Amino acid sequence: MSDYLAAFMTTRTLVLVGLVIVAAVALTWPLLARLKTRVRQVEFFLLLLSIGLVLITPLLRADPQASCPSCLGNWHLDKLWAGAVDADVVANLALFIAPALLGTLLWRAPWRAVAVAVLGSALVEVVQPLTGTGPTEVIHLVANSAGAVIGACLGAVLTLVADLIRNRRFEWARTLKVVVSLAMAAGLLFGYPAWAADNKQAAGATQLAKLFTGTKLADYKAQLGKSWGPKIVEFTRTNGPLTTTGYSTKTVARQRFSWNIFFAERCVVAEWSTSGFTTSKQSGEACTAPFHP
Repeated sequence: MSDYLAAFMTTRTLVLVGLVIVAAVALTWPLLARLKTRVRQVEFFLLLLSIGLVLITPLLRADPQASCPSCLGNWHLDKLWAGAVDADVVANLALFIAPALLGTLLWRAPWRAVAVAVLGSALVEVVQPLTGTGPTEVIHLVANSAGAVIGACLGAVLTLVADLIRNRRFEWARTLKVVVSLAMAAGLLFGYPAWAADNKQAAGATQLAKLFTGTKLADYKAQLGKSWGPKIVEFTRTNGPLTTTGYSTKTVARQRFSWNIFFAERCVVAEWSTSGFTTSKQSGEACTAPFHP
């Protein structure tokens, strides 16, 4: 995130933002009469401004590089499966909230606003390597789409509330449509991370069982720093990125392997006792709480 903050302190950034503001004013001015109300005029100006900020953001990350048409074939799917949320992902999500929100307020078509935002995001991802302003990354497309869904949902709720206040009449059919849309959006935003995290957790538990079933506490204490070292390294390599914590006592040894897939926390606890080896799958705070006897 510090890279983004530093980018906004440069002369180039001020020039690009100034150009975006001028362009937004120039495109809004001829349409003032058609937009009629002051509110719609401001919404349209802000929509253009937010779209302009989306378009110049790739130029703020770093100096443009050479065009790379061959890079179009690599969308960095590994980052999507890993589910790591870094500053780039958060920034991409946040950037697309405003355009979808304002588009919904203007045209009262939230899913159409989402569709346009997703298509626009895909176009940006394709253009970036061709112009040398960044790679094509599917995780950015997902983040942009998630931001558009959030913005469109906010816009749908705001228009519903505004119309309720203005008309003093409750519209059951429209309210039901908004509620269904919100439920679908929640499923999209939270369903995939949960599904991906559950799959990663299940695969990890299965691999641990193959590696250590039949072993006991004595094996753990004798082999952890020896022949088991490469096994643990291979497990973390094929299932990473993850965090590992553990402890051992006279009666039991435990290793906790934790994954953070976007916003879903999952972990597998491997346990060696004098009677054998077992695994347990956990989630949420159980995966992040201090791990000790």
